[in-house]
This record gives sequence, C-alpha cells and structure tokens, in this order.
Amino acid sequence: MGTVDTCHVVAVPYPGRGHINPMMNLCELVSGKSSNILITFVLTEEWLGFIGSDNKSANILFVTIPNVVPSEKVRGSDPRGFALAVWDKMEEPIEQLLDKLQFSPALIIADAFLPWAADVAARRNIPLASLWPMSALVFSVLHHFDLIIQHGHFPINLPVNGKDLIDYIPGLSPIQVADLPLAMRSPEKVPSFLKLITQALKAQYLIMSSIYKLETQVIETLKAIISPPIFTLGPATSYFKVKKSVRSINDFDYLRWLDNQTPTSVLYIALGSYLSISSSQMDEIIAGLYGGGIRFLWVAQGETSRTQDFCRENGLVVPWCDQLSVLCHPSIGGFLSHCGWNSIKEAVLSGVPILTFPILLDQVPNAKMIVEDWQIGWKVKTIFEEENMINRDEIAQLVQRFMNLETRERKQLEKKVREIQQVCDTEFADGGSFQDNLDGFTKSILQYHQH
Repeated sequence: MGTVDTCHVVAVPYPGRGHINPMMNLCELVSGKSSNILITFVLTEEWLGFIGSDNKSANILFVTIPNVVPSEKVRGSDPRGFALAVWDKMEEPIEQLLDKLQFSPALIIADAFLPWAADVAARRNIPLASLWPMSALVFSVLHHFDLIIQHGHFPINLPVNGKDLIDYIPGLSPIQVADLPLAMRSPEKVPSFLKLITQALKAQYLIMSSIYKLETQVIETLKAIISPPIFTLGPATSYFKVKKSVRSINDFDYLRWLDNQTPTSVLYIALGSYLSISSSQMDEIIAGLYGGGIRFLWVAQGETSRTQDFCRENGLVVPWCDQLSVLCHPSIGGFLSHCGWNSIKEAVLSGVPILTFPILLDQVPNAKMIVEDWQIGWKVKTIFEEENMINRDEIAQLVQRFMNLETRERKQLEKKVREIQQVCDTEFADGGSFQDNLDGFTKSILQYHQH
C-alpha cells in the first residue's frame, strides 16, 4: 500500500480510551486533509479487539503489538501499576514494530504519556510530534513546577496550604493549591510527571488536544516560552457531529428511552471509563439520586446490576453508551461527570451544564476550570479529598437544585453554556483558528517528504 508519493506516519497512542480517542481524532483529521499521508496506528491486541477495524479512513492502517501491559479490565484496580507497565514494557515492542515496517516513517506522532517515544524517535532520527492529551493548564502547571516549589506550595498539605492561591504561573488564572493535579499531592509521583514534560519538549511539534478559545491565554503564553511549535487540534470530529446532530447509526434502546422524556429533564451520569469509586460512595450516590427524584441516564460499567435494581422508576442504567449522541439529545439537561478531559470537551460542544465529581489525575483542575473560569457547572464537593465522602442528602438536594430549570442560578448556567458554545463555533468555523492549526500541522508533515 502507498506509492512513491506516500508520506508515512506512525501514530502511537497510550493504551487507554481517554488517549486513543484524541489520537484517532487527530489522525482522522490529518488523513482527511491529504490523501498522500498514510498513517500506521499502533494498538495493543486487546485494544484492536475493543475497537474493531471498521469506522476509520482508508489511509489509516491498524497494526498491533502484543498485550505487554495489564488488561484494560483491571486497569482501575491499579492505575499506577498500569502506567508503570506502559512506561517500562511498551518501548521494546514498538522498536521491534518500527524495525519490521517496510518504510521509515516521515514522522512519529506519540502520546506525551509515553516518555520513551522521544528517545525512540531520536535514536532513529525521525521527527516527533507529541500529543498532549490533557488541558494546556495542566501542561503549564507541570512546566512551571519550579515556581510552585519556590513559593512554598509544594509539598501540598491541604490543611496548611490547600486554600493558598497560585497566581504566579504565566498565562494561568489564579488556582488554589487544592485544585492542582491530584498526583502533585504525592511527592513520589511528581518526578514521573515532570519527566513527561521534559520528554515532550524534545519533540519537533507539540499538539494540544484542547479547544484554543477556552485556553487562549495559557496556550499563547506557552508558545512564547517553549521551543517546539504548538498546534491546538481539539475535538473537531465531535464538533462536526454535534453540528449535524447526527444520531448513532444504531437506534439504541437508551436513545429511544430519552425520546420519551421531557426536554432538558434528564441528568446524564458517567464517572469515567475505568476509574472506580468506593462502594460506600456509590451507595450514597444511588440513594441520593433516588431521594432527589430526578430522571437520569447512568453509564455504570461493572455496576449495572447493582444500580439497576433501585433505578427502575426514575432512570435507566446502561453499561455503555455513545456519549456524544446522549449529550446532544434534547432530553439531557445536565451531566454528572468525573471531569475527564474528553468528556468535558464533548459537554462544552453539546452545550450541557456539568456537575463536577473529579476522581483523580487532571480531573480536579478540569473541575476548577468548569466552575470558576467558564462558569458552566457546579462542584459536588467543595475541596476534593478521597476520604471526604458526600452523603445521600447532599446529593439529593444538589441534583434537585441543579436540574430545576426555573431558578436564576440555573438560567445563569445555561446562558454561560450557550456563550461558550458560540465561542467554540468561531474556532471550528471556516477560517477559524482550528483550520489554520490543521493546515499548519499537515504542511509540517508533508515537508518531510520532499524528494
């Protein structure tokens, strides 16, 4: 496959849904721009099994490496162990795969959470584009970590400095110490996260999977201080689906159930693709929803049977759904979310207010942006602490307030949500900054392929 004119690119995502989706989105966009670019997309065998080979462009080719990391099915029970396995065990099979390819790639696009990718590319003298799968805010916080140390805000001790304001990171609106990425609360985890940044900065290009208009200040400030050019290439495929309001090809039962609900009356609940919540907290959420008496659609992986029993009157519990189709449905009036970066971007594009329930990683600063910077949601917990449980009565009152469309605070949320949606429209419209970024990145790839 591929002629003399073909420009070969190898894409290596981190093996998790929150990483594969933005990488796939990026590859679809690039391959849609130029038929001369052929992309070899590397997955573990397990992930190819999950995704299947359909639903992709003709010039994207899936290849696999063996399952050298723990199964996705047990990832939630030991997220740290999973990350360490990715960092220790994936490099060698990727090297072997590159050795076997019939061509030398013009460019490697790798997730920034694969720190060894920069070394692999350098050894082979292949240019690297590093895809940052989180917000630009998180990148900037890690990049300026020395400032946080200088100001005495690390180590983090919530009772002592949790409420202190970090107002000295260039381009960032002030953020409380308690709202920094969760890993920063564990001093032993910080070096591996800082290494992600130093390795990403060795790349020839940095791609932010953000929405430029939502993080303009941060991105512009980073552009001025780091050497690789930054392209902001957010969830355009999702954006265009929202605009077409394309319903899933399959007419799933849950979409038919939503068709029968009143407009804006249903709370959509999704708390992450692999992270688990303590079983006692789960019981409180279930009882709180029941007490709140609101309609809801809950995606509860592995918890389906447990949640199903009590929910029959008010809600529907499903093990999986096509999230974008759900968020775009006129019956949805809110989203109780763990605040994973991809979920937030989809909620923003769909115009749905968010109740934030962060669990780990970058989700706490994401929740801060939703509530404080964009003002399109509320916090379930005021300060995030793992052991700080929220009880059923608080949940019941909160969801009732959140879903009451008649109050002034709710109308204010909806106004903000619409404003942010319109801001995104200008980004993805013809002549918007997104097209400029995509054209710029595609040209950068093609320049490596001039004979």
